[in-house]
Amino acid sequence: MTGPKVSVVTVNHNMAATLGRTMESVLGQDYPDFELIVVDGASTDGSRNIIASYSGRLAYWVSEPDRNLYDAMNKGVAEAKGEWVLFMNAGDCFATPNVLSEVFGQDHVDSDMVYGHHIRCYPGRQIERLVLAERPSVLPRRMPCSHQALFTRRSLLIEHAFEIGLLAADYEFMLAAYAGGRRFKQVDCVVALTEMEGRSDLERSKMLRQRCVILRRHGFWNFGLAVYYFGLLARARLACVAKQILPRPVTNWILRHRRISGLG
Repeated sequence: MTGPKVSVVTVNHNMAATLGRTMESVLGQDYPDFELIVVDGASTDGSRNIIASYSGRLAYWVSEPDRNLYDAMNKGVAEAKGEWVLFMNAGDCFATPNVLSEVFGQDHVDSDMVYGHHIRCYPGRQIERLVLAERPSVLPRRMPCSHQALFTRRSLLIEHAFEIGLLAADYEFMLAAYAGGRRFKQVDCVVALTEMEGRSDLERSKMLRQRCVILRRHGFWNFGLAVYYFGLLARARLACVAKQILPRPVTNWILRHRRISGLG
């Protein structure tokens, strides 16, 4: 059986050091029907030249100013030709060369969003942690997967584009899909390796406050969630202080051994 066409969108801005690795991990997939789209935000570090060197293997690429990450992701969706779309941003990679074959070796006609596990990688620390995907019912509290491990029908991404004014736009997209009764399907597959300490990690408190607003908008807000998010905000502030005062070997030990409970 021939599987559906899959579009992988890579967004980049001044990530020349890791961009090539990301594109190679996509282009090295053994799945017969996929395309790679690269949207670069007018990088000044040589990224454009790297992308141009791959132009013959890309379905589409552009290097121009954009408003932010989610604006670039929406641009990629607009150019995609696949039935399914996955975002593999610069610095992130597929876990193995056969991820697409493993995921789409089965039929997903009954699903709007298909997702799996991912591995968190901490640059410069030689630390990797497996994060298991969870049921969609955890969404009011946290995302059930990373967006790098999520395949979404392009029709849904066209219908509900990412809100470019939000730091937590990927969370808003998934929560809106959940509230709207969209069909989620979890697969037992490690989809991606994702680099941590990125934009959302560095602005975690702002992201958590945005999630509270998003929860109110979609009618999920209640006392229990208020207590839960108050705790997350307190932990985020504590973690920020701890990173500044604790020696690196101590923070490395914490990252290796602390309990991971989803993407809260």
